[in-house]
Amino acid sequence: MIRKIKEAIEKNHLLNRGEKVVVAVSGGPDSTALLKILEMLSDEYRLTLIVAHLNHGLREEASHEEQFVRKMAVDMGIAFECKSLDIASMRKGTGKCIEDISREVRYDFLNDVANKHGAQKIALGHHINDQTETLLMNFLRGSGPTGLKGMLPARDSTYIRPLLGVTRNEIISFLELHGISFVTDASNADQRFLRNRIRHILIPELKARYNPKLEECMKSMAEIMRVEDDYMEMATDKVLSAWGVTPGDSEIRICISDFLEYHEAIQRRIMKRLLEGLSPNGKGIGFTHIKAALGLVRSDRPGAHVNLPCNIEVRREYDALVISTREKGEKKILNKRCNDLYYEVTPPGPVKIAELGKTMIFEFVEGPIDMRSNDREAVFMDYDRISLPMVIRTVRPGDRIQLLGMKGMKKIKSVLIDEKIPLRYRKLIPLVLDQEAVLWIAGLRLSERVKITEKTIQILNVKFV
Repeated sequence: MIRKIKEAIEKNHLLNRGEKVVVAVSGGPDSTALLKILEMLSDEYRLTLIVAHLNHGLREEASHEEQFVRKMAVDMGIAFECKSLDIASMRKGTGKCIEDISREVRYDFLNDVANKHGAQKIALGHHINDQTETLLMNFLRGSGPTGLKGMLPARDSTYIRPLLGVTRNEIISFLELHGISFVTDASNADQRFLRNRIRHILIPELKARYNPKLEECMKSMAEIMRVEDDYMEMATDKVLSAWGVTPGDSEIRICISDFLEYHEAIQRRIMKRLLEGLSPNGKGIGFTHIKAALGLVRSDRPGAHVNLPCNIEVRREYDALVISTREKGEKKILNKRCNDLYYEVTPPGPVKIAELGKTMIFEFVEGPIDMRSNDREAVFMDYDRISLPMVIRTVRPGDRIQLLGMKGMKKIKSVLIDEKIPLRYRKLIPLVLDQEAVLWIAGLRLSERVKITEKTIQILNVKFV
């Protein structure tokens, strides 16, 4: 068994010589064997070991197990770190199960110990049987390739699983051969837990009636899935990098036509990556959510949207798919305030639009003016064609404008649709009006009625900054 473990260490680059390694030890057979094996290899790899034990306070035997691990570390001359918690109390009000809370606090504890001692690695005692149980759990939950690749020999360049290539029986035989004692966790037989039902009921049935080499087959499947999953992740990285998209940004916009150029498998990966980037610890997003978001890509509704867990919103804005956190209170208040946006204008002079944090500047300028100098932020108007007074406000039902080059009037709503302005942003676009109609949709279009001609005498320059 030692030979197999050394081969795994070298093949997967689990250890470098001279490293400090935190060993997670519960006192059970797996972690006890892990500690003993790493001690046996410590001279060859020049390792410094630190034993870390977390007392969850869930069982009466917890104090005995803590003392057992403490004595083992002392007898071996290895540094010992321990922390006692009341997991049951910590769970209250979280909506999480005991297993999830225990896993979270365990990894937090191990990271704290590693940081305290400056350790480069954290060793965990998972083996082939644990891998089989994990794969079956993920399969029953409907996991994709990421879940079916199972636990990795190394993760995040920190966590290592040197025993992942050996079986539970090999571990027990090793302990018996060396006369090493260990503690037995009675909760491992409690069939209220899914993992225990899989271990004691499902796996024996599968091995007896369907495949006696179940562990070997599951190990092979995990290796296949791992390689293919790695490839898909690299392909996804390449696409997002080409688009200049960073998962985790509070708002991400991707071009739908570009998105549709890729195979559906890559589309799903991209969506999964982007949604998980906005979720706490990359959790809370499942296939149902990914499928709902992808449905918007093929929707014929330019303003369609879906609300997902973790305060995530995915919406379609014409040929763009926008993934973001839902509007916070301030943004909602801003949209509401803009409904009442109204300012009277007396040129020349600036008008500060507090709701938008911007200013519209009105000033008279000398001609001649080339109409091609108009841009989206600054326009020139024939002041004598304006029916005073002028006002600034947002769009209202029935508002119309005679666009440059047109003879008839067009509804502002239609102009905004043509310009592909998303509905949620239309209340943030101010209009400049006189007593007849809209003169300027700020940042977008100017009215034909006030364009500069050879007969223009007074020129009004309007800037939106």
